[in-house]
Amino acid sequence: MSVLTRISEHVYWMPPGPPDRPSVCAVVGDRRALMLDAGSSKAHTRAFLDALWAETAARPSAVVYTHSHWDHVFGGAEVGGLVMAHASTAAELIKLAAMDWSDEGLDRRVAAGQASPQHAANVKAELPSPRTVEVAPADIVFQAGLDIELGGVTVCVRHVGGNHCAESSVMCVEPDGLLFLGDCMYDSPAGVLTAESAFPLHDAILEFDAELYVDGHEASVFSRSDIEALIEKMRLAEKAVREGSAIEAPDEDTEYFVQAFRAGRATAS
Repeated sequence: MSVLTRISEHVYWMPPGPPDRPSVCAVVGDRRALMLDAGSSKAHTRAFLDALWAETAARPSAVVYTHSHWDHVFGGAEVGGLVMAHASTAAELIKLAAMDWSDEGLDRRVAAGQASPQHAANVKAELPSPRTVEVAPADIVFQAGLDIELGGVTVCVRHVGGNHCAESSVMCVEPDGLLFLGDCMYDSPAGVLTAESAFPLHDAILEFDAELYVDGHEASVFSRSDIEALIEKMRLAEKAVREGSAIEAPDEDTEYFVQAFRAGRATAS
């Protein structure tokens, strides 16, 4: 079980864990608290909320989503407050609520090529059968973004897009200088990265005045130099694929990015 950690003056973080639990955070102000992403099940969210209560006696009155993928939203109903989401995310929540999440429904989607076997396995592991999935709809819907004042701390939510999910948003916590990324820097579920989506996303991320970065599925908090180095590797990989050149002393990251950009070029051709 992941342990709740205070990573800045106002932000509490529970790192990712198995089977596919992402990072979740709470921003605690003088007047109210806000949850950033909701977790992959009511059990995941409840574990976070109980740990937060024990540490701070704070109860989030709302949750804001980075995107609509199941592992980030299935715990939303457990928060018991307002759900805030980008317009595209809000539309996807309605679709998720209408889907059949039984073992049979998951297996049918895998057989039809609509979901990966790993996705189905993760859902089954997180929510044992027979399962009931309650997807809370959005109460507050935004387009470009919104600012949420919590009392001595503000969460600036901005839509940034990217290959992983075009609806992706990030949350900048001020004055803590922390950026909650969700999964926006990852490749698409099909393993694709493209310069057309990735590079504007990189520029948007670097425009934030942040020094701490929480990623959806990384077990450590990144520094700005970490993010800059990762972006540089992605750009080197894209250049190598575009020019048909080799990267000097490639590492695991650059090799992965090369494969994703190659997949992106193959998809476009």
